Amino acid sequence: MPMNERIVPTENLIVPPCTEACPVGVDVPRYIRAVKQRKYALALAVLREKLPLPVVCADACFAPCEDVCAYKQFGDPIAVRALKRTAVDCGGELGEREKKRPTETGEKVAIIGAGPAGLTTAYHLATKGHAVTVYDLFPKPGGMLRYGIPKYRIPEERLDRDINTILSLGIKFKGKTVIGKDISMSQLKKNFNAVFVASGANASAKIPLKGAGKKGVIWGWDFLRDVGLGKKYNLRGDVIVVGGGNVAIDAALTAKRRGAENIHLYCLEKRDEMPAHEWEISRAEEEGISILNSWGPERVLGDKAATGLILKRCTSVFDEIGDFSPTYDEEITEKKEANTIILAVGQESDLGFLKMYKNINSEEGRIVVGEGTFATDDKGVFAGGDVVNGPDSIINAIAHGRIAAASIDKYLGGDGNVDEVLAPQEEGVTLSDFKKEIKPRFQMPLLNIGERASSFEQVERGLNEEHAVAEAKRCLECDARMFEVIVYAENCKECGYCNEVCALDIFVPTESFNDRGYRPYEAKNSKLCVGCLKCFYACPDYAIDVREIVA
Repeated sequence: MPMNERIVPTENLIVPPCTEACPVGVDVPRYIRAVKQRKYALALAVLREKLPLPVVCADACFAPCEDVCAYKQFGDPIAVRALKRTAVDCGGELGEREKKRPTETGEKVAIIGAGPAGLTTAYHLATKGHAVTVYDLFPKPGGMLRYGIPKYRIPEERLDRDINTILSLGIKFKGKTVIGKDISMSQLKKNFNAVFVASGANASAKIPLKGAGKKGVIWGWDFLRDVGLGKKYNLRGDVIVVGGGNVAIDAALTAKRRGAENIHLYCLEKRDEMPAHEWEISRAEEEGISILNSWGPERVLGDKAATGLILKRCTSVFDEIGDFSPTYDEEITEKKEANTIILAVGQESDLGFLKMYKNINSEEGRIVVGEGTFATDDKGVFAGGDVVNGPDSIINAIAHGRIAAASIDKYLGGDGNVDEVLAPQEEGVTLSDFKKEIKPRFQMPLLNIGERASSFEQVERGLNEEHAVAEAKRCLECDARMFEVIVYAENCKECGYCNEVCALDIFVPTESFNDRGYRPYEAKNSKLCVGCLKCFYACPDYAIDVREIVA
């Protein structure tokens, strides 16, 4: 072994910030190490220990792991999601999985909803030997993954890679089934030992808007759903989209692919307040979507069909305590002509199937469940995903599915352990001496802008192998490398320079005073530190030391 390398034993590894930030706890540094070594099947196995939908997450996860990446102290965070895509694209067929068929328990579970929460729960319960049947309104499984997220983000053939692997465990899928009409909740409870409700936020949120019922006015989720079902929209000329979230962005870009020439997206929020992710907003602008901030709809123009929209200036979206409470300057208005207006102001859950079944408690359109168990107040009935949380992310829905599956398994007499070991144990992590080398991030290649509007071909193309390996080498391997930040409180004079230069928010002032009469800073979350020494060089009082902990 070279003199500047050492091996950190597996038992000395810690849970790094990226893994902590992942709602399902994917071992991020480990699969990045596998990509770095071009062991793509191993990387995929590490992912699948926590993710039954790895392709979906590679294509559409919002990557909370990147938000806490320690490399942000130097520059752009590691492209974790792009490396996940390399793993799923190069790791082989997902169906090739060595496992023994679990012993059948004889217990039967019904799952309502074939979206990410429902499919995840079905997967884990099937691996525990339970017989699972998934019911869904739509003809094919996938829920919002298939019918709410446009195919330029998650192509159908890629989605089916995940779903086919899940169904291959013997899970039954019954599509085109309306709960409460084709089969009642009472029948499900009679025929199954447990029921999991994961019907999602499967309806458009509506706002009271004068003229919203006119021809040419479409609700955002309905529009995306209908396009997903194959409805042919032949849009022409100008289209207005109202909304500032991811659904609004998807609706605008989908309208572009359905023939709209000029798309104007109006939203209440200022640019930095928009709930859509910044990278999605930027891509929309790249494709020519005009984004106009701080405008709210007042009324739809036209007789029986829409001819345009009157908007009014929004002066504030939130009140003093941060609650949604928009205010307007009624004197400042704008008139915009368009024959198609898409109102993409959010999603909500359709709980109509519970009208005739009063045993499940709901509040404000969401099913109420026990914390950590996802059990409703109706024995044997559980719920999770967007029908509990409201509109949320794919990865959080998957996390709900994992926890709910463990809870249901316990209810059915199992041990509640849904963890899987699909990758061999690491013997240790080989580390070289730490060097501060600021390397640029390899950005995900994108489909040429000129080609995007003419089809639903996937926009993200994936890193090539050379770039993926180079990107993986940027990882600081925070699970194996630890730094300690030492603050000598007696020297500190509370200038705060350390906190100003630290990009990772490590420092906070203490509550007590030192002998010099100052409240010295202390280092919280030291394991975030990457040893860049900015705080050391910024401290005028020699009160800070940063050192790597070497076992």
